[in-house]
Amino acid sequence: MQALSTFFQNNLTLVYFFYGLVFFCMGLLVWIESGRASSFRLAQAMGPLAGFGLVHGLHEWFEMFQRLGAAGATNIPAWLLLDEVRVAHLAFSFALLVVFGIRLIYLSRREQSPKEHIFAYLAAGGLLGIWIISLLLTNWIYQPAPDEFIAAGDALSRYILGIPGAVLASWAIVLEQRTFRRLEMPDTGRDLQRAALALFIYGVFGQLFPKASFLFPANIVNATLFTDLFGIPIQLFRLVMATLVAFFIVRALRAFEIERQRNLARANEARLAAQEEALVIQAQSRRDTEKLNGELQTAVHDLSLLFDLSRTLAATLDRDAMLRQAVQQICHSLPYVDTSLVILRNRPDEPLRCQTQAGYDALPQRGTPTCHAAQVLVGQTLQTGHPAILVNGHPLSLPMVKDGREHVDTQLPLGNCLLGFPLGDTASVCGGLVLGLRAEMMLLRQRDLYLLEAIASQLTIAIENATRYGESQARETLRGELLHQVVSAQERERQRIARELHDGTGQTLTALGLGFAAASENVQHNPTLASSQLTELKSMSTQALQELRDMIQDLRPSLLDDMGLVPALQSQVQLFSERTGVKAEFVLNGRRQRVQPEIETIVFRIAQEAMNNVAKHARANQVTVTIGFVDNLLNLEVRDDGRGFDARRVFEAADGHRQVWGLLGMQERVALVGGSCLVHSQPGQGTAVHVSIPITAV
Repeated sequence: MQALSTFFQNNLTLVYFFYGLVFFCMGLLVWIESGRASSFRLAQAMGPLAGFGLVHGLHEWFEMFQRLGAAGATNIPAWLLLDEVRVAHLAFSFALLVVFGIRLIYLSRREQSPKEHIFAYLAAGGLLGIWIISLLLTNWIYQPAPDEFIAAGDALSRYILGIPGAVLASWAIVLEQRTFRRLEMPDTGRDLQRAALALFIYGVFGQLFPKASFLFPANIVNATLFTDLFGIPIQLFRLVMATLVAFFIVRALRAFEIERQRNLARANEARLAAQEEALVIQAQSRRDTEKLNGELQTAVHDLSLLFDLSRTLAATLDRDAMLRQAVQQICHSLPYVDTSLVILRNRPDEPLRCQTQAGYDALPQRGTPTCHAAQVLVGQTLQTGHPAILVNGHPLSLPMVKDGREHVDTQLPLGNCLLGFPLGDTASVCGGLVLGLRAEMMLLRQRDLYLLEAIASQLTIAIENATRYGESQARETLRGELLHQVVSAQERERQRIARELHDGTGQTLTALGLGFAAASENVQHNPTLASSQLTELKSMSTQALQELRDMIQDLRPSLLDDMGLVPALQSQVQLFSERTGVKAEFVLNGRRQRVQPEIETIVFRIAQEAMNNVAKHARANQVTVTIGFVDNLLNLEVRDDGRGFDARRVFEAADGHRQVWGLLGMQERVALVGGSCLVHSQPGQGTAVHVSIPITAV
């Protein structure tokens, strides 16, 4: 035993060489495998393990070169073989082992995430921090010699970093080997279990015997004690354990090759299945191509028809002319259609009316369909949203077959029949397209229904565009007339102001000038007369000032700018009652608040205009002005009990001498701020003006 111990002590340099070589080769192989794609969680944590093997192997070669340098057998610079560098390598290698253990433990419980990187590096950094603090405390407390301090640093790195890192890594490998057993790779699982056991023995027992140091327990349990107990140096024990760790880790790496083989086999199976599926698809594609060629020819014909119809519909925005051309083109282009007509209504409360028709003159035997029958058919299409067919005076719905279902053709009854399609919706312009089919038509294909529905959709859009264009033109005409009325009103108001300034304020100011001239002449000669003249002039100036204030109040009350809408309206209602003698009441609903200045001005002017209309036309005994602020809305109502009028007839008047420019001006003003203005009135039942405007409190 003594001879064996002496042999290994004399050849310790060789032990260090193989010791470092084992770990370096293990780290290199693990690093190579970690760069390959794999679904194993072990592959995601192998980077720190490879780093541990490489750095730890370098540490052992440091020791080897230090021994060779002491014997003068190496030319490596002395500063590169410092003990401080060697101990730093040792601590860093064990820190990488800690990172490997924590990452693998974390990955064995959940999917990879940035947190496990952070936690692993924080834990390793924390242990490194404890190690550094321990070194500082040791140097501060014991103040050892440099050699003793290096020995203490070596022991602390093994106690604080080496043993915990080996325990964590062993535990992580034991947890991971269960995964390989579940994947039916028992050999890999056993190799990992043996590697974990060898790593545990290496890390716990191998690092428990550091170099002799003055620190406890390294002063008792150290490499010298191990040699005395077992007759071999601790480095040899570590070499044996390191060899076992490297051997079983490298054997476990075969799992990646097995995984690649399995993936390759699955890929080959998938390729064969794909080839078989491709053959089936190729055969099916040939059949589908032949079918699609036939459908394509039909589709080209249908698209040509739709294109020609779209050009016809886009040629004019005159709705009546556009509808006449469209129904004629439908009859000429579709071989199974004899007649066509369009039935519309402009508002939901209006009845359906026939707008245009085609084909009945060329086929007098068909006769023009009764309005009632067409209305019944169109009503059915609007109610269901589907095409409908009129059979014996009874409409039957024809639901469209949607894509993805089997195409089912529609069997039609013998003889003439009418087919209807909805146009528009019930909220605006709506109606239907009614087509008279040929007598010999007994089977209507779904393709034909799709084409007719597309025609109806195009016709719907064209009708809506033409209607909107007509409404826009009418609105522009109305706005032009309103602008003319506004300009005329402005000119009349300017004439009134000029007349009042000339007849009232101007004459008063002239009299004041003459009076002041006379008073200035009498100041010296007749002071009493001058005093009476100045008193009279003061009264005249006060009267002129009041006239100016009244005029300014009529133009824009200062209360509206200073106090807001509610006080200004309240004052206006009171002033209206005083001027006209009509009983006026002001009601506020909700809490008073300020809104945007432009909205306050619009609401005030509308209320002012409404009360002026009451004074001029209503012959009312009582007026109620109500304003409320509810749910971000400003609501205004001006209601009177006057004689009223037929609001619908007045607004729909077609002559150019309307008497409702004030009401139209109200609606235009409210529309500019996104609100609504409604006028409700009936003869003998009074009038109510309702205004609602969205607001934002200020």
